[in-house]
Amino acid sequence: MTEKDSARRSIQGKMVDPVTLEIVNGALEAAILEIEALIDRTSMSAGIKEKKDRFVGLFDAKGWMIAGHLAFTGPGLISPLVDEYPVEEMKPGDLYWFNDPYLSKGAIQHLGDMCFITPVFGDSRVIAFSATFGHFRDIGGARPGSISPSATEIFQEGTRIPPIRVVRDGHFNDEAYRIVLANSRFPRELEGDTRAMMAASRLGETRLLELANRYGVLTLTTAFDQLITSTERAARAKLRSLVPEGRYSFYDYVDSDGLGSEPIRVAMDLIREGDEITVDLTGSGTQARGPVNFIATKGFINLMFGRYIAAHDPSLTTNEGLFRVIDRLVTKPGTIMQPNFPAATGLRSHSRLRLSSCMLGNLGQSTNGNASANSPIYEIYTVAMGDPKTGALDVCTEGVGAGLGARPWSDGVDVIYFIAQQNFPIEFMEREHKVRIEQYKIQPDSGGPGYFRGGCGMVRDVRLLERGILSTRMDNVRFPCWGANGGKAGRPGTFILNPDTQKERKLPTIAADIQLEAGDLLRVITVGGGGWGDPFTRPPESVLRDVRRQFVTVEGALEDYGVAVNPVTGQVDEDRTASIRSRAVKPVCRFDRGVATDWLRQRGEVVK
Repeated sequence: MTEKDSARRSIQGKMVDPVTLEIVNGALEAAILEIEALIDRTSMSAGIKEKKDRFVGLFDAKGWMIAGHLAFTGPGLISPLVDEYPVEEMKPGDLYWFNDPYLSKGAIQHLGDMCFITPVFGDSRVIAFSATFGHFRDIGGARPGSISPSATEIFQEGTRIPPIRVVRDGHFNDEAYRIVLANSRFPRELEGDTRAMMAASRLGETRLLELANRYGVLTLTTAFDQLITSTERAARAKLRSLVPEGRYSFYDYVDSDGLGSEPIRVAMDLIREGDEITVDLTGSGTQARGPVNFIATKGFINLMFGRYIAAHDPSLTTNEGLFRVIDRLVTKPGTIMQPNFPAATGLRSHSRLRLSSCMLGNLGQSTNGNASANSPIYEIYTVAMGDPKTGALDVCTEGVGAGLGARPWSDGVDVIYFIAQQNFPIEFMEREHKVRIEQYKIQPDSGGPGYFRGGCGMVRDVRLLERGILSTRMDNVRFPCWGANGGKAGRPGTFILNPDTQKERKLPTIAADIQLEAGDLLRVITVGGGGWGDPFTRPPESVLRDVRRQFVTVEGALEDYGVAVNPVTGQVDEDRTASIRSRAVKPVCRFDRGVATDWLRQRGEVVK
């Protein structure tokens, strides 16, 4: 019996009335918001409390998500737990902890993310689970911050935690806890964050118990099934309206593994046969020596497509139903999408975002161009600094925003760190770390030109007040974010040390152990998203607005959009603009891959 059959059979003979169903759904959403607020108020590390690099999910007894906000994780989080600890052996008061990508079968993507799960009991049995999840500042490993761009195996990336019962029947396992804390360079902060996560997981348990006491276990669990089934039905129908029967193929490349590799291919075939949809990743390249490997799972592929569908239909409830739109995933062991243990996965987002690129490319084909242009990975730098007087270690890790791809209805979002996370405020950075932010602005012309412009990246100048050791990570430089439906590719970013001085030098996009002196200036220029549609059809007034806002330069307006802006009057020269645009060659390609095109053609790739 399939999961879908099980869910449908469980509601036969009894249905929750629509009013109660809506109240339960609203209560679950309120619980998620309350749990997130508790984490934000009580956690200690910047990545969790300021950037919101965390996830909260409520799951039913089968491990199916019943509520949560869409992130890059969620599906499958309960499976590694119940594989190790059968549900019938769990007791009230238990709490579980794990972080290993391999032992969690890809539900966790890299060691820095740690998950805490509390079983919820009703009528003397497990009726649900409450899960919290966050990215922690340091859990050991070869380098401070547990981000090692030069890692070649997972053991160099931090402490591996298999599913363990850190609280048993209400009794805390202090021995295991102290082992994990002892392997962090910031044990007090790690303790604060893990205590916050455990308390938040308990809060989820409390809110689910309140619902069970109010409506009864049977009504509540039946409501869970109905909510999931309703979302599944709508989500599956939506994707099938976007994907006619046939086979669609798309590829992209990770720039490098950081250890000198050639670009690594990520390929996806999207196949629809009748009502069944298969995703095939077997055309992807060999697993990397460096840490850009990603353990692709059916749950994650469904999450990725579910996120896309939810963006088009915000009425959909976020639950397991969104994760049932793809019926089958095919992968090949030993590839970058299914690496063999103990391959490093710390920079897995480089590959994960290329999967998203392939999804968008396939949907662009299946909808005849009516899909978004490509979006980049975020950029990260880490500086480990030591106080010369006390020897205390300070690790400054900042993920900085980039521009998202343009959509068929709107420009891409500018300078954003993913969808649900936030950029660090300057005041926070300067208070917490020995740095000074000297410039923070939009990088003009970085967004891919199009009828709808790709989101712009930014420029951030970071002055070090103490000497330190720098690590960098950036992708979408050699292979920028492609433009769709006649739109142009976004512009790549870079790291520059001491710009506009005699000591200026361009830094590698993935590197570790770069020695910096007090007073050095690091300039981070981030990537822009791809554009959508012919840029020479963008309304001149929209281009002029971008020029005035300094998102586009006067030169960029002329070259990229065919719009002549008089630098003296600040107005559009309408006659010159009309003349330039009348001579323009209309775009014939559906996807523009920018500076990567020549390299691809040399390899015999079909540039679509």
